[in-house]
Amino acid sequence: MDECLMDLFALSLGGGVVALVLMGVARLTRARYGAKWRCVIWALLCLRLIILVPSVPQVQAPVQMTVPQIDRPVAVSAAPSVTPDEGTSSPLRPDEKEEAPAITLSHIVGGVWLLGMCGVLVWSGVAHMRLRRYLRRWAVVETREEVCCRYAAQAQRLNLKRVPKLLACPGLEVPMLTGLVSPALMLPQDASPEDGLDYALLHELIHYRRRDIWLKALVMLTVSVHWFNPVMWLMVRQVDRDIELACDEMALTVLPEEERLAYGETILQAAARVHRQT
Repeated sequence: MDECLMDLFALSLGGGVVALVLMGVARLTRARYGAKWRCVIWALLCLRLIILVPSVPQVQAPVQMTVPQIDRPVAVSAAPSVTPDEGTSSPLRPDEKEEAPAITLSHIVGGVWLLGMCGVLVWSGVAHMRLRRYLRRWAVVETREEVCCRYAAQAQRLNLKRVPKLLACPGLEVPMLTGLVSPALMLPQDASPEDGLDYALLHELIHYRRRDIWLKALVMLTVSVHWFNPVMWLMVRQVDRDIELACDEMALTVLPEEERLAYGETILQAAARVHRQT
């Protein structure tokens, strides 16, 4: 237990240092290096942080002893008799009890870590289940022909052969992509094609193509393992920023130059609505 905890804390400390360096690089060189490569580095770092490889103890070679040859015969003495008190362990008397193992500091620390990890997992799982339950109750399949045609056009622009289900749900301020196994693209119930719907659909479809929702789940799993490290919680915010920047970078590569300004205005308006909602 002590070695496992020490390996975990050492891994978390090293990962925190790397995360701080990446966050500094992201702020200083954002214009020079693509956000998509930072997302790849974040994914590799998270994978390393959740794969706990125990340290292998060093095995020392056995000590070899040479036995000198004896030319003359050696008298073999009879084996001493073994009395019950010397050679065998006497059974416990009824009034004797085995002592319970003592609870050490490593047991307490390990229990606290395990409790915190389970707490983060339960908290994120409950939030996800509440969202899924809300969507199952209120979301309906989008049937407006114009919206469906625009959706198909944006999917064709990205050369997507498979697309997530398109649903409409009341209470949403902006479109959002949800679901790991069976993803669905959620639209506000009153979404209008005149409000930059094409660019919002394109933005979410890029998230689907890049599988960004899987990266977010990986980051959340990393935070649950290293919940005691405050740098990990800062990493969540930075990864979210880089995911959005990488999505915008890809959108600008597929959009013609005359549409890039309109796309940027649509994304900024959506971000403002999310900020007012939170």
